[in-house]
Amino acid sequence: MKTIEVPSTNKQLRKMMSEAQSDTLVFTDKGKPIAALIAIEGIDAESLSLATNPKFLKILRRSFAELDKGRGVGLAEMRKRVG
Repeated sequence: MKTIEVPSTNKQLRKMMSEAQSDTLVFTDKGKPIAALIAIEGIDAESLSLATNPKFLKILRRSFAELDKGRGVGLAEMRKRVG
């Protein structure tokens, strides 16, 4: 991952788009991250949408916290519950 200031010209942006094929670029404005440029080749729209959805990410964080506390449900139990 590379952190760079927001490009000021289209020519710079095009060059960075080419670089993003091999590395994630994080754009900053006065040192603060504001956007990221990533290659999405091979990624379907649903996966991309979920990976950037704040509600979904909150659900994941909550789930991981529960697992860390030992409150997870194993596969056998889940199959029993679901049928």
